[in-house]
Amino acid sequence: MDAFFAAVEVVRNPALAGKPLIIGGTKEDRRGVVSTASYEARHFGVHSAMPLTEAIRLCPQGIFMRGNTAYYQEASAQVRAILETVTPEVQMASIDEAYLDVTGSQRLFGGDDAIAAYIKSEIRAQTGLPCTIAITPNKLISKVGSDYAKPNGYLRVGAGEERAFLAPLSVKKLPGAGPRTCTVLTSLGIVTVGELATAPLRVLERAFGVSAAVSLQRMALGVSNSVVETAHVPKSISRETTFPKDVGDWAQLERMVAFLTERCAYALREEGMEAKRVTLKVRYGDFETKTFAKTLEEATSVDSVLAGALQAMLPKGQARRAPVRLIGVAFGMLRSNQHQTLLFDGSNSEKWEQVLGRVDGVRHKLGFEAVRSGRSLGVSRRAGWDTSALSR
Repeated sequence: MDAFFAAVEVVRNPALAGKPLIIGGTKEDRRGVVSTASYEARHFGVHSAMPLTEAIRLCPQGIFMRGNTAYYQEASAQVRAILETVTPEVQMASIDEAYLDVTGSQRLFGGDDAIAAYIKSEIRAQTGLPCTIAITPNKLISKVGSDYAKPNGYLRVGAGEERAFLAPLSVKKLPGAGPRTCTVLTSLGIVTVGELATAPLRVLERAFGVSAAVSLQRMALGVSNSVVETAHVPKSISRETTFPKDVGDWAQLERMVAFLTERCAYALREEGMEAKRVTLKVRYGDFETKTFAKTLEEATSVDSVLAGALQAMLPKGQARRAPVRLIGVAFGMLRSNQHQTLLFDGSNSEKWEQVLGRVDGVRHKLGFEAVRSGRSLGVSRRAGWDTSALSR
């Protein structure tokens, strides 16, 4: 999808069409970051993940909005429903991006071009939104190709054409090639993907190690065996929030951690998962970021157990005695909720699971805010909805 959040807002309010629209916060929310910028705003250098203060400096005439996750989720669901009329092999990579295996749809629609035309026209007709499509031999080329063809474009790369398509592109266009990787490649005289494809493997191995070197060169050659995965299993679940002003009151931070833990645990149970590793993330006013983690003896989705582990880590975050800009929690080492009942001392956990099952039932009907723990009640209702990371 093209500038998805901004495009949804334009559909909701056509008066915004053609204007530099920046989603992520108002001009008063100076601590936030840009989540989406319309193409008109991108002409001024605004891009996603940019601090709002920088976006305001570059584009003071822009229209700044906090956005609404519920609208974007609804539009995403509409788009997915359209994609599933083409093939059941749909993998939602994110709220605004999907991979489809259209191998079995060729005869039904009449080939790649017809499939792309159908998808674009149906999405436009049913949602009013623009999108870009790349149909290629594998997911890697489709990812790069759809970025290359934006906005509102279509690109087809046939089998055997992968390497030629990639060769003239900057190495920055490869998924996973971050700033550090690109800096190292540049120091080696490698600027384009074609140069990376022909670089001596031993040179890359010295710079990145054997595994990473092989992976980089395979990407440069357009080789990818990744399949479309229709069943998505999350690797981690996290929630975090940035405060309007740095916070030095750890009683307030403790309440926020409790709130974020409840959010994460609720999402964890929605996915039918348990977590064995919990992480506390603290970003201080000077942008120094520290993470503290603990591996539990048993995987769980019970709030009290997860919260207890996080509470035990709070003194480590407080040790620096500096005001906090951002705080977050994350659950990792996830597995399906299929644990066995403990032979001894399991009754308390079982009772909590029964209670939380009823709590989640109420939340499904009335929303998350319908039931809150006493520990998190100090966090205002508004705090839960202003930050997209909190809007489950």
